[in-house]
Amino acid sequence: MARQESLIKLNGKIGDLSFYKDKRGYQARMKTGPTKEQINNDPRFQRTKENGQEFGRSANVSKQLRNQLRELLVQGADPQFSNRLTGRMHRILKADDVNARGERQVLTANLPQLVGVECNLRAQLSEVFFMKARPSYDRASGEGAFELPEMTAKKVIKALEGATHVQIQLVAAEFDAQNPEADEVSVARSSYLDIGKSDVSAAEALSVQLLPQAGSAVILLMGISYLQHVNGGYYPLSNGMYNALTVVQVDVP
Repeated sequence: MARQESLIKLNGKIGDLSFYKDKRGYQARMKTGPTKEQINNDPRFQRTKENGQEFGRSANVSKQLRNQLRELLVQGADPQFSNRLTGRMHRILKADDVNARGERQVLTANLPQLVGVECNLRAQLSEVFFMKARPSYDRASGEGAFELPEMTAKKVIKALEGATHVQIQLVAAEFDAQNPEADEVSVARSSYLDIGKSDVSAAEALSVQLLPQAGSAVILLMGISYLQHVNGGYYPLSNGMYNALTVVQVDVP
């Protein structure tokens, strides 16, 4: 390892040299590790190549699902969600007991492992919504539903400073990692529920309609969106920073 002695202080990479700063000052070191050509062609790096292929495949599948849910994630995901979802997809890929190492896929049959994935760790659904989030879904009819009983919203939904109302969301997303055309999404939202008063809101049903293709999964998510009521309009609070969105069920063929 070399130490930089000149007056010029560098950070970053130039060719095979990396420049960085630690507690001893500015340092420089040569790039280590196998080259891309070695990984692709040298049998000694076969496992490295396989691992890279499978992780890349997991990242692509993660992006596919995020693109489907983009409009919801803009107001309901934290900055680390992309990494977490890729990690979960990689776990699902490794559960493939059909294909050889390096060729494993995110199979529809294994997608129930997505249940429990939180899009926003700053507002996990179970920490802001104090009812059981158990929607129903019938694959034959394509109908999904969640029944909201008569309730006092402020008693079952966590208050958030500045928020006057919330909406509860039910989302159904068709998904097949091997078929990007299976990308239908259906969203149902409740009425605006006042979380500042003790009024009892009327019962209502959230209903989604989604008939999936034969080999596709249907991913059900539930969420809470916080809003502020101003002059007759409802506005997202803090750009959705404290909205919740969670995978609660996955239906597979």
